Amino acid sequence: MAVYGGSKTTPRYIVDVLSKEIGYRGVTVNSIIPFAVDHSGIFAEAGSYPELRKSLIDSCPMKRLAEVEDVANIADFFASDLSSFVNGQHLLVNGGATQ
Repeated sequence: MAVYGGSKTTPRYIVDVLSKEIGYRGVTVNSIIPFAVDHSGIFAEAGSYPELRKSLIDSCPMKRLAEVEDVANIADFFASDLSSFVNGQHLLVNGGATQ
């Protein structure tokens, strides 16, 4: 768990630093941190890790995994003028899940 957690620290740090270093140029730097995404990969295959899938769904207050569109909508937001003054943020797309 320590190695996994450590691997998540560097991207956050890069966003934090770059948002400050290049913000004056009008460039925004943000990140999207999704919950487990239900897509054509590991969870979509019949019988693939059913216990893990159930555990993830049970841990989410919205009682589902994220869909690709859930994450894509946030990417669209960050790419639009609606987020022109959003900088250095880490947006959790997690349905309220904390783990």
